[in-house]
Amino acid sequence: MLMSPKMVEFMDACRAISDESGLRDVLRDMTGELGFNQYALLHHVDLAHPPAHSITLMGYEDGWMERIIRNRYFQDDPILAASNRRLTGFGWREVSDIIRLSRRQRRILHEASTHGLRDGFTVPVQVAGEYRGTCSFASDHPVELTADIIGSAQLVGTFCFEAARRITNLASGSPSKIPELTQRQLDCLVHVGSGKTSWETSVILGVSEDTVDKHISSAMERYGVGKRTLLVVRALFDGQLSYRDMLRLH
Repeated sequence: MLMSPKMVEFMDACRAISDESGLRDVLRDMTGELGFNQYALLHHVDLAHPPAHSITLMGYEDGWMERIIRNRYFQDDPILAASNRRLTGFGWREVSDIIRLSRRQRRILHEASTHGLRDGFTVPVQVAGEYRGTCSFASDHPVELTADIIGSAQLVGTFCFEAARRITNLASGSPSKIPELTQRQLDCLVHVGSGKTSWETSVILGVSEDTVDKHISSAMERYGVGKRTLLVVRALFDGQLSYRDMLRLH
């Protein structure tokens, strides 16, 4: 699925999204494609009184949402707590290995399971100067997290979060400016986005590995991100990279 026509269709759809309703439709569709049936795309804020322009797109059962807000579970949510210690996505069965669960957090996980949240996968999102965020996919049954599902969920989560950021920026009247990347930086990103290492990219482009790393680091600085994955997603979303170019490299 990671390098599939369905994923290309998803990315094209994300670029065309202009409102929250459209994003919900796309996210709901991709949640099912990944093998899950519920989702949550949100900034780590007070969900009872979310700040203006924060992202809170919830696809959980209404009953669970009511409990989250009434009992202020979002303050101690073990999934959100674990995401603060990870740079990449993680399965919910890993949570107890990532953080030490308190009694309240164990109760939250137990209660969540009674609302169809038995298993899941969460993608942390961190953009400099903004609230921490996550995109979570949940299921009422165990899900086998294959390498393809993990990679696809990571991409879907970050791409949908970027779509949400764009919608929020437009609503606030302050659309974000697209950073300008050099052609050499883009050349490196195409290969990195297709799964090549810095060394493999250096051989293909006929430059040193250190030069590739410098190009990527400079591009990350221009975008204000700390992960290559998020850099590729942001560049794809902004139209500076073509997913089809990366497909041709395989």
